Amino acid sequence: MDKQAQQLNTLKQGNVSTKKWIKSQQNWTWIITISWMVIANIWAPFGLYGFVCMFTPIVIALSGRGKMSCARICPRGSFLGKFTARFSRQISMPSWTRTKGFKFALWAIMMGSFIGLMIWAVPKGVYTLGRTVLYFMEAVTLIAFFTGIIFKPRSWCTICPMGVTSGKIRDSLKLHKAFRT
Repeated sequence: MDKQAQQLNTLKQGNVSTKKWIKSQQNWTWIITISWMVIANIWAPFGLYGFVCMFTPIVIALSGRGKMSCARICPRGSFLGKFTARFSRQISMPSWTRTKGFKFALWAIMMGSFIGLMIWAVPKGVYTLGRTVLYFMEAVTLIAFFTGIIFKPRSWCTICPMGVTSGKIRDSLKLHKAFRT
């Protein structure tokens, strides 16, 4: 079987997205994390740009590219890969952290907390809202940083709520596509 026929067969099975993936930007996107945090700590409304980092994985997943944002773009993942590698113990996270139950519980706690904070912050204005987004994302980055030191550098990426959401969107789109054909 020639190469084109193999690729077509793989696509028909739904194993590979037909959407083009971009080249990895992981070698420099860590700069976005640091720059955003510095600027948002100086000027609170800039913290609202944190929504771009939150919604980019969802938009990319909805476009049919699955978890491409996690693998190729994510500024936090880039930051973790760059700054935790030399301190990391290089051990795998416990197997229970890879279960659907744990990932869902973490997702529910983080999304619930974030929604609660947004409900509290929105009426208080753009400065409070920006600072709230900043503090939430700084806390998550700190947790992710320590997770990268205790375990492997990008261990957080295996349980990240945005990655879990992107994965669920990818799986739903594949299922929807399978039912359409």
